[in-house]
Amino acid sequence: MSDPSQPPEQHLSSETADTEMYQHLVEGTTSHAIFMINPDGDISTWSPAADELYGYAADAVDQQPLAILFSDKTSGDRSLATLLTDAKEAAIETRGWHQRADDSVFWAHMTISPLWNDVLHGYAVVSKDMTEKHEYEQMLERQNDRLKEFADILAHDLRNPLQLVDGRTQLARETGDDEHFDVIEQTTDRMERLIDDLLKVAHQGEVVTDPDPTDIAAVIDTAWEGAIGTDTDATLQYESVKTVAADTDRLCELFENLFRNAVEHGGEDVTVTVGPLPDGMYVADDGPGIPPDRRDDVFEHGVSTADDGSGYGLSIVRTIALAHGWDVEMAESKSGGARIEVTGIQFLD
Repeated sequence: MSDPSQPPEQHLSSETADTEMYQHLVEGTTSHAIFMINPDGDISTWSPAADELYGYAADAVDQQPLAILFSDKTSGDRSLATLLTDAKEAAIETRGWHQRADDSVFWAHMTISPLWNDVLHGYAVVSKDMTEKHEYEQMLERQNDRLKEFADILAHDLRNPLQLVDGRTQLARETGDDEHFDVIEQTTDRMERLIDDLLKVAHQGEVVTDPDPTDIAAVIDTAWEGAIGTDTDATLQYESVKTVAADTDRLCELFENLFRNAVEHGGEDVTVTVGPLPDGMYVADDGPGIPPDRRDDVFEHGVSTADDGSGYGLSIVRTIALAHGWDVEMAESKSGGARIEVTGIQFLD
């Protein structure tokens, strides 16, 4: 028997309870953006966490297609229509670049789950910024690629001199001719230089995790003196480049290799120019340049367009650039020479 002095018990409808539970869930979650879309893929609810992640207020995305959150209007290789079709029967996961209201992008992990109650009412969407994890996975992938590359280099570049040493040793035993020992000595010296080059590439390829503000002009002066010296007719022209965050020693090594490459291919009287790009810098020369069909190959280990080149100078340049998260490519200078462009750099001023 109820007590008339107590207020009547409040019974919430199932729909009201579900609504309050949903609001508590999405508003109380800060690590994930949780919201809903209707069966057509238009955004129907928006949470504070979604606002914080994407930078859109609720009224700005209301009834807008989910695709406005994708940086390229797709998520991975699937269009929005394909995503919704795939998600009708069971939750799906998708990863791709998403875009905020301020046009900045981030790598998102998104789950789309169907909401059925006799009919499809829409989808629940959960999105999380996974940029840091994505970049770490890419770093591991680059490291694995380098390990495979080193294994290929060792198998290819060391096998031939080892076979030569083995053959000459056998001939020396059979003939007693000292000439064979001279060839063996030259070959082992070459192998020693190769091992030094490989160790240098391995060291330079370690990902830069703690860069310092670096004055490009000072690095260029040091690199030019170290690579070219003063006893040369080569000329350096420098256009100001802004301060960058970099490993100063490795950046100096990058420029040294570019300068040596310019003299190696352009001659002792080559003119080298260093200048800025909107998102990086370039090093150009007035030498003979690199044929278009060879430009994609020159950054590979052991590849050189010069008869006496080691094939590791530009390889080290690429390795150092990638360790900083930069890109590097070969182009043609205004004079028809070589132009190496390093891009993807974020300047500090």
